[in-house]
Amino acid sequence: MVQTWHIGVDDTDSQNGMCTTYLATLIVDFLLKFPVKFLDFPKLIRLNPNIPYKTRGNGAVAITFSTTEEIDEKIWKGIVEIVEKNAEIKDPKTDPGLVFLQGEVPSGFHKLYHQALYRVVSLETVKQLLKKQPTEKHFYLKKGRGLIGAAAAVGATLVNDYTYEFIAYRDPNQKKSERLIDPTSVINADKNVPLTFNNYDYENKQIMITPHGPDPVFCGIRGESCNAVIRMWELIKIFEPIISTMIFRTNQHTQVHFPKIFLGHEISPYLSVTVKGIVEKKPRDHPGGHVIFTIRSENSLIDCAAYEPTKQFRKIIRELIEEDEVLVFGGVRPASEKNPITINLEEIQITKLTPIKQRITPKCPICRASLTSSGRNQGLKCKKCSYISTKKEFSYKQISRKIRTGVRYVIPVCAQRHLTKPVSRIVPLQFHLSPEIDIQQAFYAFLERRILFTTNTKNKK
Repeated sequence: MVQTWHIGVDDTDSQNGMCTTYLATLIVDFLLKFPVKFLDFPKLIRLNPNIPYKTRGNGAVAITFSTTEEIDEKIWKGIVEIVEKNAEIKDPKTDPGLVFLQGEVPSGFHKLYHQALYRVVSLETVKQLLKKQPTEKHFYLKKGRGLIGAAAAVGATLVNDYTYEFIAYRDPNQKKSERLIDPTSVINADKNVPLTFNNYDYENKQIMITPHGPDPVFCGIRGESCNAVIRMWELIKIFEPIISTMIFRTNQHTQVHFPKIFLGHEISPYLSVTVKGIVEKKPRDHPGGHVIFTIRSENSLIDCAAYEPTKQFRKIIRELIEEDEVLVFGGVRPASEKNPITINLEEIQITKLTPIKQRITPKCPICRASLTSSGRNQGLKCKKCSYISTKKEFSYKQISRKIRTGVRYVIPVCAQRHLTKPVSRIVPLQFHLSPEIDIQQAFYAFLERRILFTTNTKNKK
């Protein structure tokens, strides 16, 4: 009998190596040895980026396939061995979790996914959810906190919006931070493949497809379609061996971690929030290059910070004045001894601008020089021709603001988190492969070409 299975895995990496997507690639390669039918691309699911105990980018992975019940036990044992062998379990922050679920995904998993996008979910909550599933198996090492992300990834629904990421991997034993890549080729490829994004930060002159840690990811190319990310890969020039590649369908850069608008009294540490408020205290510069202002949401005062890594975004923030009405998007930092609870800004939208009026100094009707005040409660006089006016009347003009309503002001590419939706993502969703059969076929088409993306690497010059 053919059965559908869902694998979720999380928290196998660390700051010193490994990547959960690479481990998922090893699982895909393992599954290819069996008579399984993949039903989708593997899914890379980013969760709440503000979780304090995350290892790096708080990304989990899910894989969906169908197979006969006779071999599911062999598959399960093999995947457990992959996790045990490759997870960075020596790192104190790494707590791997693996979930193996048969059949249709229960609604509780979908609910868990949506909660895990913006808030903190307890491990006990997830363990209780898993206990209710008669067809579920799970495995974990150490504290097993990875079960949260693994179960949430299984419950992820990529329906209304999603993107793709092509990831190329180098030898995981290299443990070096440098990536040997031609920057000019990245810029040229970016200009020639419009359905990719965040390849290069032109304002800050940074390549964005290469990470900086000692993990096995050589580069990650993000785009609106699988064909676009493949084409981008084919155009860039690299100078080191690539041992494997994979394409993931993902919720990255879809803004799903901001599901609702919070009121001031509702925010708490580590939430991802959208808050509507009125500027109470204008922006002020702080040591380290940070810019902070205060909003009033109902009766609560909340600090909002544009930290130094957000670069030119701080210029936008400095244009705010008291009584401007705004929507702020970001992660909530807990209060400290020196600072109150603060929203770490990812985006701001101005819903209403406060008018700024400038007084116009009257001109002398005789010589056209500017009139000046004759004193308190007195009129105006002209120092040039001695003309005197008994009336002190001024007119005003409205000053044009540099910021506008109806605009998404987003932190620069070099500072964006995985879920932040860049301004460049304005491509209509018809570029996505929407029918499930097309997605399945697209993944198998990639698998057929996949060997070319590794064996041809040495010829990329």
